[in-house]
Amino acid sequence: MKRRWKTIVHYADKKAHLIFVAPAGIFLLLFSVAPLLYSFGISLTNYNLYFAQSEAKFVGLKNYVKIIQDEAFRQAVGWTFTFAVAVVVLDVAIGMLLAQILTSRVFEKRAGILKTIMIIPMMIAPTVIGTIWGLMFTPNYGVINNILNLLGIQSVNWTTTVMPAKLAIIFVEMWGSIPFCLLIFMGALKTVPQELYEAALIDGAKKVTIFFRITIPHIRNFIAMVVTVRVMDSLRAFDVIYTLTSGGPGTSTETIGTTIYKTAITYSKVGQGSAGAFLFLIVIAVISFALMRILERRDDEV
Repeated sequence: MKRRWKTIVHYADKKAHLIFVAPAGIFLLLFSVAPLLYSFGISLTNYNLYFAQSEAKFVGLKNYVKIIQDEAFRQAVGWTFTFAVAVVVLDVAIGMLLAQILTSRVFEKRAGILKTIMIIPMMIAPTVIGTIWGLMFTPNYGVINNILNLLGIQSVNWTTTVMPAKLAIIFVEMWGSIPFCLLIFMGALKTVPQELYEAALIDGAKKVTIFFRITIPHIRNFIAMVVTVRVMDSLRAFDVIYTLTSGGPGTSTETIGTTIYKTAITYSKVGQGSAGAFLFLIVIAVISFALMRILERRDDEV
């Protein structure tokens, strides 16, 4: 009996890592892998919400061809990437500027209060952010147009005109995402040795030179991480855009996410919507892999 018990204990010790990992593995299989495979299966059928799923027929890659040929989907792809580039560039630039200001000696004592105020947008759900700013951008009684009128500027139809709607979406997305960049950059700047700054100032280096020759090289891994995360988040943007403009006016602010949602839910073309989602997944995976490879090369160069 003792020998059998020792054998069981020895076997449990050897397989302990599998025992601890098993719950997480089962959870992933049930709630990630299984739905993903099920969705892929649907993307190969003509499943429509108006009919029973049992009536869906296998159509192969026809849904993928249809979604690629869809002009609205291609337009959404173009706007999604334009939106992502604009948001990420501005997020990084403004986040870095604010981090430099809040870590300076002038704001050193007040940095805690200012940082607390600035990270409030991170605590608000994207849907709530879109709803609140949608009310503020309302043409007739929105606070934004009231402020413009006080300054002598004519009211703008923010959500019913193409360019103002795009600018509004970019602004609202930045309002909710800049705090993340700010926190990361504030922590990153504290990792730069102060001795380097002092030596550079003694040598007569200008602040701009110090920033590009000392600060940026030392925190470039943090910058790469922020860019990677924000690119992924921007490409997947849905909540803010759907609640703010619902893809309007027309389809001018439709992103890949909103187009897939409307195709599958609003127009009931679940098979075609699933195909679009898998194409989107491939794009996200390729971009993620590319950014990770770039980051690894940067690490090797250090």
